[in-house]
Amino acid sequence: VYKALAARLAPADLKRLRDAQRAWIPFRDKECAFRTQPYADGSVYSSLVVVCKAELTKARLAQLQHQLQCPEGDLSCVPQSSGNAAPAKAAPATAKAAPAKPAPSQNDTRPCVQSAGKAKSDQYVSQCVQVSPATNPPCNGQNACSMMIDEIKRGCAMIGNDNPPAFCSAYKG
Repeated sequence: VYKALAARLAPADLKRLRDAQRAWIPFRDKECAFRTQPYADGSVYSSLVVVCKAELTKARLAQLQHQLQCPEGDLSCVPQSSGNAAPAKAAPATAKAAPAKPAPSQNDTRPCVQSAGKAKSDQYVSQCVQVSPATNPPCNGQNACSMMIDEIKRGCAMIGNDNPPAFCSAYKG
C-alpha cells in the first residue's frame, strides 16, 4: 500500500510521506512502550508489545489505504498524479486489511473516538461521509461507532452494485 501510494505522489508529497512514515515508526514504538509499561515485568509483556504494534500498524495501513483510494474532491487527501488504474488493484486489499467491525462492541455508546481510537474513528467517519445519503449524517467521531457503522451499512446497501466504494464489501451481511 505504501509503495502504491508513493508511486502516485508528486515529489514534494512523496518526501512528506517518507518523513511521516519515518516519524510514525518511532511513534508506534513509543506508544506501545507507554501502553505496555505497567506489564514490563510480566510474562505477557512481549506478547502485549507485538499485539500493540500490530494494532497500530493496522490503523496506519487503513490511513494509507484511505489516501490511496480517496475520491476526487475529498479534502482530507493528498492529491495524486496518476490515473485510475491503481485504485482497482488496491480495492481487494482494503476489504481484507480494514475489516468493518467496531473495536469494543455494538452496544458501546461511548464516542467512537474514545472506544475505538482516533484512527479507527477517522476511518469510520471518512467511510460514512462517502456513502451516507442523509442530509445530516451521523458521521462524527463523537457518535458511537455502531451508529456510524449502521449508517455505512445503510449507505452501501442503497448504492448496491452501482459502483460502490471498495470498503462496502466489508459491510455486507
